[in-house]
Amino acid sequence: MENIKKKVIIDTDMGWDDVLSILYLMKNPSVEIVGVTVTGCGETDLRWGTVIAKTLMELGNQTQAKVCVGTSTPVKFGHVFPQSFKDDMNGIMGLLGSLNPKTLINLDRRPAWEFIADTLKQTKDNITILSLGGFTNLSKMLELYPTTPIDKIDCVYAMAGAVYVDGNVALLNGAKPEWDQGPIYSTNYAAEWNVFVDPVAAKHIFDSKIPVTLVPLDACDYVILSPDYVDKITATDPLASLTKGIFEKKTGSSSEGIPVPIFDPLATMIMANGLSGYQSHSEYLDVNITDREKDNQCGKTYVVNSGSRKITIIQGVSQYAFAINYANIINGNLPE
Repeated sequence: MENIKKKVIIDTDMGWDDVLSILYLMKNPSVEIVGVTVTGCGETDLRWGTVIAKTLMELGNQTQAKVCVGTSTPVKFGHVFPQSFKDDMNGIMGLLGSLNPKTLINLDRRPAWEFIADTLKQTKDNITILSLGGFTNLSKMLELYPTTPIDKIDCVYAMAGAVYVDGNVALLNGAKPEWDQGPIYSTNYAAEWNVFVDPVAAKHIFDSKIPVTLVPLDACDYVILSPDYVDKITATDPLASLTKGIFEKKTGSSSEGIPVPIFDPLATMIMANGLSGYQSHSEYLDVNITDREKDNQCGKTYVVNSGSRKITIIQGVSQYAFAINYANIINGNLPE
């Protein structure tokens, strides 16, 4: 019996953890990457995020995958990562220039939201969406293409939010003097970055009927980045070598100087059924969409009593199980 692959669109801001997620999926035999849609509302500037996404698809010989450009303009607000942080991510911490894939692919000319809408209209199979960089592109799809058959979305798996734990906006803001962007950021202990970059877009998705599985900081805080991951990567193919390089950079010269969860790869692994035995429950969720300069709560995700449908929230996970599965997939053979 033929193994049916899960068809996935990756909506991403192309940060270091997004790259680790995509490398994992390109080596995962149970997944087919249908497309990569890039957002500029996040860890990279849109131009460079698009270059990274295209380069990764070429490096993994993913000629079936469309790469589409999204937007740098959120629905509301102007919440941004510190530019020096983005500058480091724009070159994948200095690793991008050494990547010279033999395969070259062209960008798809459709904007991200049009590509997602078209794919859902044309597909015979359900599509899974992996959201790794905020919800701006998905929100624009719902706004501009309201007749899109969202029942074709199997689920949106999103690394986003902080439901019962502290957010990470103030944490990053205070990690380095040059990353301080003022009280909107420094007083926000409630929001997680992927919601904070476009809280109105997040609310739009939370209020929709699209099935959502949220992998918030509540779960990510259990899986902390450490130098141990470097030694677990023993394969030497280009995808494994880049994975190892990212772990080395992020735990070395590009360290944030604070404990950093693994973030997106955890959501990716859960989406790809690589992790079992985790704790989850379902709640109605809402998002705070009011900015203020004292005790800012904008982007906070919180439980409410009613809504369009409940959202699955992942909480407790095993770091040990994560590390084993991630290494097993990355050390596996390149897909044919």
